[in-house]
Amino acid sequence: MILVAKKCTVSGESGQFRLDRVDVAVGQGEMHAVIGPNGAGKSTLMGILSGIITPDSGTVELMDSPLGDLSVRELARSRAVLGQELAVSFGFTVAEVVAWGRAPWRGTKEASSDQEKIELAIRVAEIALLCDRRINQLSGGERKRVHIARVIAQDCPLMFFDEPDSDLDLVGTQQLDETLRTLHQGGRTLVVSSHNLSWISGLSTHVTLMGEHEVVAAGPVRKVFTPELLSQAYQTKISVTWSTDARGHEFAICTSS
Repeated sequence: MILVAKKCTVSGESGQFRLDRVDVAVGQGEMHAVIGPNGAGKSTLMGILSGIITPDSGTVELMDSPLGDLSVRELARSRAVLGQELAVSFGFTVAEVVAWGRAPWRGTKEASSDQEKIELAIRVAEIALLCDRRINQLSGGERKRVHIARVIAQDCPLMFFDEPDSDLDLVGTQQLDETLRTLHQGGRTLVVSSHNLSWISGLSTHVTLMGEHEVVAAGPVRKVFTPELLSQAYQTKISVTWSTDARGHEFAICTSS
């Protein structure tokens, strides 16, 4: 396993738990989804797995090393993160924002390939036409794509995307799908949270399903995307029908009643 969290607890306000003794394991090369209802603790879980949030108790290990033992730079070279809150960064061009992803590699031999990595990220994220524009002049969806390119430029083996499909229209979601598949096929391990069950079920190889501040189920997509488990997590009756899109990808159609 590339990433393992054991018995992680994060306390919230008024003694309420944001996460309660959560166990999560992410295997090398997985496209690992984190799903669940609002308030279940998905973003908190993404935070502790990526090292942004320190749990009150429990452990998180990245490639067999405790996250707390890694320096900021070591962590930034091991994993890249797209959070929900994206800085507008007034005055910077799109190309400059993408280049931020190379900051952890300054002073190393890998820095010699900075421009190559930046150009590849721009190409994979399909933002070449935006490069000369100021980041504050873009729509929310366009800014999201720019920050996705920044994450790609960071060139880490493990990447986190917290609700990357928010702010995106249908075309933007299709572009995102292609981008994440390209990264995964290139050998990256991806952890992706989303509220779009149909999209994420067709994208992922494995799933962690959150209920009320705890893990309800985890495993391969087909084993987690069942009416029983989804209904338990979302606390409403959910039916699941499997279909196939035009590219041959299976996905779940989830409806509540």
